[in-house]
Amino acid sequence: MDQSSLIRVALLISMYFPPEPGGGAMTAFNRASILHKIGYRVFVLCGFPCYPNGKVIQQKYRGKFFYIEKMDDFTLIRFRLLPLASKGYLRRFILFVNFSFLSLIWLPKVLRICSNTELVYALAPIMFSSPIGFCYSKITRAFFIYEVSAFWPEELVAIKSNIYILLSFIGKIFAKVSYTFPDMLVVISNSAARFIVDNYHPKISVYPLPIGVDPDRYPTKDKESSRKKLIEKNILPVELERKFIVLYSGVITKVTKVENLVYVANKLKEENSIAFLVIGDGEEKEQLEIFRADNKINNLYIMPFQDGSLVAEIISAADLCVVPLSSESIYETTVPTKFFDYLACKKPQLGICSGEIANLMTSNNIGVAAKDGDIDKISDIILNLRDSPELMDSMAQNSAQVLQKYTLTNLASKFHDVLKIEIIRRNK
Repeated sequence: MDQSSLIRVALLISMYFPPEPGGGAMTAFNRASILHKIGYRVFVLCGFPCYPNGKVIQQKYRGKFFYIEKMDDFTLIRFRLLPLASKGYLRRFILFVNFSFLSLIWLPKVLRICSNTELVYALAPIMFSSPIGFCYSKITRAFFIYEVSAFWPEELVAIKSNIYILLSFIGKIFAKVSYTFPDMLVVISNSAARFIVDNYHPKISVYPLPIGVDPDRYPTKDKESSRKKLIEKNILPVELERKFIVLYSGVITKVTKVENLVYVANKLKEENSIAFLVIGDGEEKEQLEIFRADNKINNLYIMPFQDGSLVAEIISAADLCVVPLSSESIYETTVPTKFFDYLACKKPQLGICSGEIANLMTSNNIGVAAKDGDIDKISDIILNLRDSPELMDSMAQNSAQVLQKYTLTNLASKFHDVLKIEIIRRNK
């Protein structure tokens, strides 16, 4: 790819960034990687790593409120957020407001660090990202991209609370206004692009850019050797070495619907060859642990987030990887980060979901999908895959082919072509 660029410096604005776990941080990292691949010097404005419990544990941040560091090819400009766990909509809202406020307070200092900024790229999940990015882009006269990776007003309706529905009505007005600030909108899927166009009718281009994955971060690892390594590190119990492992790795919230796996584990607890492994944290984790204890589900293992360096090893150790999502229609536009992580490790997938991600799995023959709450069908799928090694191998081979479409290098090439056209159009 041509490494030249019309833009010398890019500023990416994201509250989350690695080493924090979760899809938000990895999405931001992948966007920074894409910008770097097309020739930009990337600065990232983000918080101190404290997701999801709100605690900053690294010694280098002690006593600091503003910190600059290098990570890979990026310069990170971090500031300290309130010590709140990312739990519940109110606390998350407070954190989003906190990040937004500090982004503006530190604006003069940030712009002194990343002078000559010619591209500002602001990521949701907060609608406030758009006005923040707009402020930075107006001062620097930069091209402004706003990525809508989550539809917050619509998600408030999905939880079916009257107060949240009222806030959602106000939020939709704010969302519509936020879509008028940027020079270009980015979303994570084709269906998300259609949703914005059909519901908000923006006057700017809406470009679907999948989250994607860097295959170099997920080198091919043998299942058996991965299990042995994790057992030696006391991360996996030794009894999992010979099991058919069904894995979920990610945040545990009302949206991710991990309880489906817990119910299936309970239904299949007499199947001694199958083990369910849930790795992650979140507001719903305690309820899962209580249900497991109350029902004596001995084939279910719930573990906290592991170090990022072990992610490829953990996925490689699994037989089947699960992407569960709420059945609310707004989530039919979502293709989570874990889908691409599993794809990079060439693992068959089970989608407990509908919409675009279910279609990606089934149309490419890389997985099977069932609806949220259909415990009998999910159980039957797992049993069938356990007993169908040839089908599992076929899904793994198909994953290797589909992966090429979603590598960051491939996505960067296509994005670069679109971006050049949009910049030229704005400057006319």
